[in-house]
Amino acid sequence: MEAQRPLPTFGIISGATVHAVVDGRHKEIMDLVEQTYRLHGEGGTTNPPSYFLRFADRPRDRIIALPAALRGEEPVSGLKWISSFPGNLDSGIPRASAVLVLNDADTGYPFACLESSIISAVRTAASAAVAARSLSRPGKEPTRVGFIGAGLIARYLHEYLTASGTDFAEIGVYDLERPYAEARAAQLRTTHPHVTVHDTAEQLIRGSDLVVLATTAGEPYLHETSWFAHHPLVLNVSLRDLDPAIVLDSVNIVDDVEHVLQANTSVHLAEQRTGDRDFLHGTLYDVLTGRIEVPDDRTVVFSPFGLGVLDLALGYFVHRQAVERGLTVDIPDFFHDTDRIHPPKKAALRPPEALRPLALAPGARDRAARRNRSHPAPVDTAGRLFDAVRRWAEEQPGRVAFVEDDDTITYGPFFRRVLEMRALLADRGCGTGDVVACVGDRGSDTAALFIALEDLGALYLPVDPAWPAARVADVLRRGGSRFVVEYGRDVPGTQPSVRAHGSGADRVAVPGAGEGEPRYVIFTSGSTGRPKGAVVDRTGLMNHLWAKVHDLGLTADDTVAFTAPLVFDISVWQMLAPLLVGGKVVVLPDEVMLFPRRIFRTLERREVTVAEVVPSLATALVQEAGRITDRTPLPALRWLISTGEELVPSLAERILTMLPHARLLNAYGPTECSDDVTHHVVTAADLGRNRLPVGQPIANAVLYVLVHDLDTDSWDAAEPGRAGELFVGGVPVGHGYVGDAAATSGAFYRDTIDPGSPTGRLYRTGDLARIDEDGVHYLGRTDRQVKVGGVRIELGEIEAVLSRHPRVESCAVSVADDAGRPELVAHYVAPEELRTDDLRAHLSAALPAAMVPKRWVRLSALPLTGNGKVDHRSLPGRQDRAEAP
Repeated sequence: MEAQRPLPTFGIISGATVHAVVDGRHKEIMDLVEQTYRLHGEGGTTNPPSYFLRFADRPRDRIIALPAALRGEEPVSGLKWISSFPGNLDSGIPRASAVLVLNDADTGYPFACLESSIISAVRTAASAAVAARSLSRPGKEPTRVGFIGAGLIARYLHEYLTASGTDFAEIGVYDLERPYAEARAAQLRTTHPHVTVHDTAEQLIRGSDLVVLATTAGEPYLHETSWFAHHPLVLNVSLRDLDPAIVLDSVNIVDDVEHVLQANTSVHLAEQRTGDRDFLHGTLYDVLTGRIEVPDDRTVVFSPFGLGVLDLALGYFVHRQAVERGLTVDIPDFFHDTDRIHPPKKAALRPPEALRPLALAPGARDRAARRNRSHPAPVDTAGRLFDAVRRWAEEQPGRVAFVEDDDTITYGPFFRRVLEMRALLADRGCGTGDVVACVGDRGSDTAALFIALEDLGALYLPVDPAWPAARVADVLRRGGSRFVVEYGRDVPGTQPSVRAHGSGADRVAVPGAGEGEPRYVIFTSGSTGRPKGAVVDRTGLMNHLWAKVHDLGLTADDTVAFTAPLVFDISVWQMLAPLLVGGKVVVLPDEVMLFPRRIFRTLERREVTVAEVVPSLATALVQEAGRITDRTPLPALRWLISTGEELVPSLAERILTMLPHARLLNAYGPTECSDDVTHHVVTAADLGRNRLPVGQPIANAVLYVLVHDLDTDSWDAAEPGRAGELFVGGVPVGHGYVGDAAATSGAFYRDTIDPGSPTGRLYRTGDLARIDEDGVHYLGRTDRQVKVGGVRIELGEIEAVLSRHPRVESCAVSVADDAGRPELVAHYVAPEELRTDDLRAHLSAALPAAMVPKRWVRLSALPLTGNGKVDHRSLPGRQDRAEAP
């Protein structure tokens, strides 16, 4: 009896994993596609006719089966099962969806199932690029490319054409939906200087050496042969755009004769018209092997029907790479009836998305539990904003919810706006788990959109319309956005614009979707500059909103200023927390936020009671308050909150002096943990410190200060009062970063300290801190520790001392090494140039000599990020202005 073969492990590979494998490997994939074409031409494949499953009552809908097999050293078989339902687009659902099943050549058992939409897109683009490379006439390579169709396939086609080495001097775009064409052109302009959106297909074709057809056309719409009189190369990717007359007037190259002459493709229609196949000149394999030459004086049309062997080859390549990188999700018991031959394994593999445990030193768990700071409190995290707003709308519909410019919006109309947006989104197919990118102005519609998405179970992802197009595209792709909503003053009419984004291949799994209720995603650059999409759960959101209500004592009588950029996490509580208690939100538009004096006047005129700003803006507001001598400035203000970066004692003192009637709150927290995790009310007793505490944890947050032992790679609790790295546990901790498993693994851990943790997660902040009787003290970023002259220095400590100089309004310290050795550079803002001897003496009284900068730069203002924080990355660019007196 023949020995039993081991059964293959069955694994699932998601679209996100497929994308992670193929991303950036254009040339490698084009080589794979070319090799597969050669193998197919040599008879080394099996590629039966595709089978079309059609529906009598829905003639446009179809599901296609593409079986295939590769022979050779690594034989494999498989089936791509791809659906095309054009009507999906009307509901905001992608037209096409696909899976690919791989079968073991020896046993026939399937061993993998891959999400295949992106595989289809990539192999289509790669085959077109291989054809363009092979069919271009020597010395006459195309320099003007035109794309008809502006969707996902067109984007991939451009990527692969560019990767093939073609340098396009001009790019044209045409689409029946001009907004799509404009959006695609905006993306292209980030890397290409000459991009034109054409008004007609004729304009595009006549102005292009290479014409790429990437539409969803079901029948020919390009009829004029004269448009092709200049003999361009045409990549007939969508197959049904060309009138048979154009086909018959051209040199026609296909990937496989039998496959392409079906389903009423343009070449199939040409065959039906002529009754023969003489108009076909050969296959791409014939071109690759030199069996035919492409003439110079005729239009050349390449029509690829899409061979299943290409999907199979690329899918097998993706599977091998995913297995090597540990990215498959294995299903050990998939073949249930085989345990009589191969007993099932007792231990299942840990899913790759599971968090790694935080390694603790012996006894560290007990020490960390004793030395942490926590604030257990009953909070209704099960409640919803939708229900709270509906209650206020029913009980007090005339109560003011928002003030925008000179308009007031009461709770009744506001809740109706929520329902309008919910219906609009639901009609487009938006539902549970969908990530919705929201592009618009800060205002009541932002809050209405957020609450409508909450009721649908979808996720809010704010996008700044001022971001560069490349960043927007990256955020939409990595955030897995299914829809894009545009609203506000730049959108015509009163209703937001809702459009589907990309296809299923563009979407990624959102961390926490199977274990919680992810509610929003905010992309934050962090220390690397690459945006990371932090995912916040419903429980963390509601816990934070109620913590703000409790700690600030918010009531229906409060008026909260809505000042933050929508991509800054504090915007969430500013627009939502007041709505829980029937309060009022005053919207400060961007044109007001550009000028401190206008901000000040708006806060005063609208009688704002609670305002939150970053320290740089707090400085400007204090200066405005100082100009008022005949009355109390901002008399209604009872809370001023500082957040976003460190609040220094000198600024706190000026705030308490100028606004003695208001309380000052120092807030601290990362986006990854639902915004603030600590609050501290600043008092006069705090002002003598070099650095202010950030205070005690908010409700249901647990804070640990841990130190890392490099030798054992384990963590232990810091001694009381000693510095370490701050970790956050408890309800506020989010799920990780969407579309970025590596970043998630680097910052989020399984909570091995608290077995009763409500989330089971710990977040490593990357901040230095210590805990004492006053709570938590922030000591700066670990990534802002530098070594100068062999001494390890924390730049924030120097900034804290320098800020106490009576003539320094603000400051930042960086390191320059343009002289061949690292040196500290102090950048400061002051009314006039200050004597460097005085500045050095001020620092020397509190700091060691090694921490006193040798170079000084006076600026009119510190460079700021879009959120109003100091942009430390841009400081080195000002080194040419530094002097060493």
